[in-house]
Amino acid sequence: MKESRTSKEGGSIKNFFSKLSRGLMLPIALLPMAGLLLGIGAGMENVIAQIMNPDFLDLNDPDNLDLANQITQASFVFGVISSIGDVVFANLPTLFCLGVAIAFAEEAGVAVFSALVGWIIFNATQSTMIWENGDNYHIFWYESVPASVVTSNVGITSMQTSVFGGITIGLFVAYIYNKFHTFQMPKVLGFFSGTRSVPIIVLLLTPMVGIFFLMIWPLFGIGLDKLGAALVSLPIGINALIFGLIERSLIPFGLHHAFYTPLWYTSAGGILTTYVEGANYGEILGQGDQGVWFEMQTLGIPFSILPGVVGGGEIQMGANTWSIATNLDGSYFEENGMWTILNNGSPVYEITANMNPGEYMQGKFTFMIFGLPAAGAAMVMAAKKENREVAMSVIGAAALTSFLTGITEPIEFTFLFLAPFLYYGFHVWMAGLSFWVLQLLGTHIGMTFSGGIFDMILFGIIPQATGFGSNFFWVIPLGIIYMPIYYFVFYFYITRKDIKTPGRDESAEVKLVSRADYDAAKEAKKTGTKTTTTNQAKKTDGKSAAFNSRLMALEKAVGGVENLSVISACASRLRLIVIDPKKVDVDALKSPAVGAYGNIFKGASLHVIFGGEADIFKSALIKMRAEKKGQQNQQDQQKNS
Repeated sequence: MKESRTSKEGGSIKNFFSKLSRGLMLPIALLPMAGLLLGIGAGMENVIAQIMNPDFLDLNDPDNLDLANQITQASFVFGVISSIGDVVFANLPTLFCLGVAIAFAEEAGVAVFSALVGWIIFNATQSTMIWENGDNYHIFWYESVPASVVTSNVGITSMQTSVFGGITIGLFVAYIYNKFHTFQMPKVLGFFSGTRSVPIIVLLLTPMVGIFFLMIWPLFGIGLDKLGAALVSLPIGINALIFGLIERSLIPFGLHHAFYTPLWYTSAGGILTTYVEGANYGEILGQGDQGVWFEMQTLGIPFSILPGVVGGGEIQMGANTWSIATNLDGSYFEENGMWTILNNGSPVYEITANMNPGEYMQGKFTFMIFGLPAAGAAMVMAAKKENREVAMSVIGAAALTSFLTGITEPIEFTFLFLAPFLYYGFHVWMAGLSFWVLQLLGTHIGMTFSGGIFDMILFGIIPQATGFGSNFFWVIPLGIIYMPIYYFVFYFYITRKDIKTPGRDESAEVKLVSRADYDAAKEAKKTGTKTTTTNQAKKTDGKSAAFNSRLMALEKAVGGVENLSVISACASRLRLIVIDPKKVDVDALKSPAVGAYGNIFKGASLHVIFGGEADIFKSALIKMRAEKKGQQNQQDQQKNS
């Protein structure tokens, strides 16, 4: 009995983090476009500033006045583009709040509305108990709290709870929704029953959550600041190495989103503030590795003023000369754990001392663009000659996905289960090493989605071209070194240990892909029920017969859509919660008929790895389930009539 209960508790924890990852991915999916707008806008504003520099364009010459006016108008346009992207990053706590509420309330619209109500009330409650106290703040019973713990959310002065506050309110509102969306009031108040009761209950109970955060968060906020300072103060960039090792190790469990979120979006990843003379902290402008990186672009602060192989010193950008305050001996001046950023010799901003914006993002580019595609090439060459063409179709697509988008799970799961040593004994350490080396070389590459070539262009090459000094070029020689290492390690290990990667198994499952698709499609047409379901899939997704065949095989393998209580997806995984685990056919999930890269099945939680197709399968299964329920309801009504 004890083992059964433990297993159930473990499954519940797994399901919780599965839903949490899904909630985090929704706002994160918005960031690439927001980052693109911010990068283009800020980059072009910097280019325009350099053109308008009197040393470049003589405005005393009447012939240059029309050109200057046109440039000014263009600057306005790019300023609008930049502000659109910037406002998304400025409101990440709100977006995380709504995303988590959606994930835990089964995508219910009322839950989203209630979450927004709850987030506003959460911040408004806190604003009534925050008072300025000189350079610091008096919050609740805390008489002196640094300004870094206070911010403005949706225009309301409140605690700097960042995405943690948003996630907490999202979870709280989802709980209220799941508990009360069928609540029945007395008949005289019947109008307020059901889903209408949810925002009312949220309105009444959220102030208590806000007060609770006032009681505890100042300690957490100060703690996060100190954690961030402690991490970046580790010698020779060890913090980046540790991050890379842990982040890649958590990929198979789907918990990496929960790990990197604090370092990307909270003060644990460092902060950028306005400079206030004599104060311990200024007003926070950006926090977390990603937040600081994009805020520096918005403000026009070059990354190249920071230490590194190609960093440091005074950097000219347009009419501005940027540098970091130094002591008489040339060492960097540090006060209260912060470096002072100077503009034309005057203190303007402060940044966490020893911080290297990009340190928790840029390490992915080396192994996603260079390393894993080389590993894919090794697996293709390790296949039998007669199977290489088919192996190339399977592995090549996964390698190309990694190169372009940075979605690595398809290719990682190709070798994770067959050769765990290649993943944990080699790949994870190479990932950590990539983060570490790029940290030491002084690179500053940003990221919104993942470390593919698209993000490299947007947040590495373009910032370098527009004067920000991302130093992206260090990725290229490091990647060139990684390619042969990945290739020969994979090829040697696979051939020496006779690992049955695609194309090496005697049964040659990769050869059966076309035949299996054909057989599955043929079986789907045998009965009217199956034909109906296939037609539903066609209406649902509009994809080819091959996709519909895979969808049918998937539905059969999971025990039918009626066996699914939760259907969701992240960037590369179809995440399912099954009602009866005994109905799941794990062997069928591994077959070419389904076409998945792998699966993780524990308790009632089932993750099927599809790469970029995961969300397509999710939508198809959700609609299929809805249509089946509709058909069942019609049959029940006919029986009752």
